[in-house]
Amino acid sequence: MDAIKILKDSFNIMHKELLEIDRGTLGGIIIMPIAFLLLFGFVFPGATTLSDMPVGVVDLDNGQGSNAFITELNTLNKNANNTMSLQNFTNVDTAKTQITQGKLDGTYIIPQGFSYNLTHGQQANVIFYVDNSNPQLSTQLESVASNSVNEINGIQATQNVMNTSTATNQTANAQAAKVTIFPYSTNVQTTIPGKTNNFNFLAPGLMMMIVMFSVMSALPEVISKESEKGTFDGLLSAPINQVSILLGKTAALGLRGLCQAAIILVLAVAIFGVTVNGSIILTFFMLVLGIFSFIGLGLIVVSLAKDQATGDTIIDLLVIPMMFLSGIFIPLQTLPWFLQDIAKIIPLTYAADALRKIMLLNANIGDVMSQTLILIGFGVVTMAIAIPIFRRSMQN
Repeated sequence: MDAIKILKDSFNIMHKELLEIDRGTLGGIIIMPIAFLLLFGFVFPGATTLSDMPVGVVDLDNGQGSNAFITELNTLNKNANNTMSLQNFTNVDTAKTQITQGKLDGTYIIPQGFSYNLTHGQQANVIFYVDNSNPQLSTQLESVASNSVNEINGIQATQNVMNTSTATNQTANAQAAKVTIFPYSTNVQTTIPGKTNNFNFLAPGLMMMIVMFSVMSALPEVISKESEKGTFDGLLSAPINQVSILLGKTAALGLRGLCQAAIILVLAVAIFGVTVNGSIILTFFMLVLGIFSFIGLGLIVVSLAKDQATGDTIIDLLVIPMMFLSGIFIPLQTLPWFLQDIAKIIPLTYAADALRKIMLLNANIGDVMSQTLILIGFGVVTMAIAIPIFRRSMQN
């Protein structure tokens, strides 16, 4: 009977909290996830991250071989949807000046003797001069340049085999020549069918982060602020268990967070083409479990804080590091080892990882059982600590 009364009172408290949401708060609940989604969605674009990169071509050879190379380079670039915007220059200094001024990202330099080397059995060297003041951009551009040269190598090598076969009166075709030069091929198969993009990786973690941020940041307001205003006196004097107050307020916050997660999910699929291969029910179950895992930690902080401002400050100090150390924006494997160890004690790490596997890899509850148990364990421990601290703060 007591359990049923606690649940009924909790529901009434939750209902009261939801009815007290004004228009400004409601607007924030809707606008915040949309703003986050649009911001991060365009900061982390789709799979085609390079397009129309300004790249120079300096031909110091001006021979038949260099002309053929430039022709093939233009053809490959066109077939690759103009990854590079190729511009011709007559001398190296001009191209380097353009790079220094930020008008070019890099330049091909075809040195003198390029055609001579090709016709005399020597390897012809191509220089790619790149601006590496931006390491991420330069790494991608170096990869594009290297792949382009490799493809041209393959085309030229195939043509050489064909010419040799013709000269020696041997029968050969382009496919056989290609197999002779490149006996191995790679067939890449992915876990997610069809095309994917970087936002597929980001969206599940972003949903969990928004839920965490919504619940944790609102805790000081709904508890500390109400204590400061003295409205808690009415609740405490009523025949309501303090656990009901705790459950009702956290349930209202959790429901707000779930609504924001639903907004993110719908817009992520509609605008950014995020693929959802898993169970929607299991997705929201994991969101609820994520709320449970860190709500206790937030209650401990708020209960110990002297006022709302102190609670807000401490919550921010907890939330912001968790956002960047939980693998939401950056894969954990790329972090230094000591940050990876810190990430292992953050519940958001396991919640985001489990949600990503459910949404993208169609994982079932058994596939994410370890993450589920960790989240439950973390939530049970922190709630066991939070409830007596919360009761003591209410009595004071």
